[in-house]
Amino acid sequence: MAIFEYTDTFDSPAAAVFALLTNLEARPTWIAGIFEVRVTPPGPALLGTSYFEAGKFSGYKSEKTMSVTEFEQDRLLTLATEAEAPNPFRESYRIEPLSEGSCRVHFTVEISAPKVAEFFMRQQMKKAQPQNAERLKSVLASRT
Repeated sequence: MAIFEYTDTFDSPAAAVFALLTNLEARPTWIAGIFEVRVTPPGPALLGTSYFEAGKFSGYKSEKTMSVTEFEQDRLLTLATEAEAPNPFRESYRIEPLSEGSCRVHFTVEISAPKVAEFFMRQQMKKAQPQNAERLKSVLASRT
């Protein structure tokens, strides 16, 4: 399993960042490539929420259904496919409050991929994770 990690500081309260992260229907506004999402039940993500996502990443079409497997209000959100899925996938957002108005977000993505694909994925994720964080900051800024 390939693991990709990225950490960034946000000039937004942890609660505001977490609220946007748990708004799964808003993911296409800050994650490039996503063109369809379905959230069951509708509304902010909670433990057990089901999430379907379709998109195109690095030229490859991707469809996956995940569920919220870890949820700690204003601190942790984890989405993961079923363990027996053909290409297991897990992404986690751990939020560390720094002050009332800022926090640090640790982004972790785990993907099961052939070794030969890992090199290309690593190159793509080096670019994508900081870009996604910047888009997330931009969406947060537009809401204040």
